[in-house]
Amino acid sequence: MDAQGKERLIRELAQHSQETLDEAMRVLGSLPKSRWKAAAQVIRAIGYPRNAAAIPLLMGHISDPNWPGWNEVVKTLEEMGPQVVVPYILLDFWQRDRVQYWDQHIESICFMLCQVERTFALQCGPALAHLLSREDLPPDRDLDRGFLLDVLEKIGPDCAEYALPVLIDFISKEGNTTNGMQALRLVRSFDQQILERYQYVLAPLLKRVESQS
Repeated sequence: MDAQGKERLIRELAQHSQETLDEAMRVLGSLPKSRWKAAAQVIRAIGYPRNAAAIPLLMGHISDPNWPGWNEVVKTLEEMGPQVVVPYILLDFWQRDRVQYWDQHIESICFMLCQVERTFALQCGPALAHLLSREDLPPDRDLDRGFLLDVLEKIGPDCAEYALPVLIDFISKEGNTTNGMQALRLVRSFDQQILERYQYVLAPLLKRVESQS
């Protein structure tokens, strides 16, 4: 079947939303993976709010950006909008003991937040800053906090009010590592009036980090 024929078939299937959604979710929740992309395309074609029941399943498929249907899932979630999807994202931030490979899942969510419209990142910003500050993750977790910093960088100076104290502690611990320098670049992008409030904390910290370079 050519691309036009496939697109026409997906549109036709989407007209029978409930029956089609149930089947698409069944396919997306089982093997083989080769059928997942088509299932995701059907769920997207059904549209929100008719495809709302699929959100938890779609969120579960965010964990692996390398599978062929990942972009389709991201587009589906983006089209639903941040008011619908962000509560599920925030839930996953606190699901460390319930989500398999939680660290990889959070990294993939951050990667998604860097791809979609900025409003998603803005609404997740305070929780991301909180997650960046956490030191009580189980020892088997290996969350690369560079992914969290990537999203805060996308937010930019708008995250300064809530993120700056966290970033100061983070830089103090990381020093001139890759993540530490990324956090430092973000801090330097903040409004000068905000930085001046922390000038007596920042000045010795910057001096110490620069001396390590």
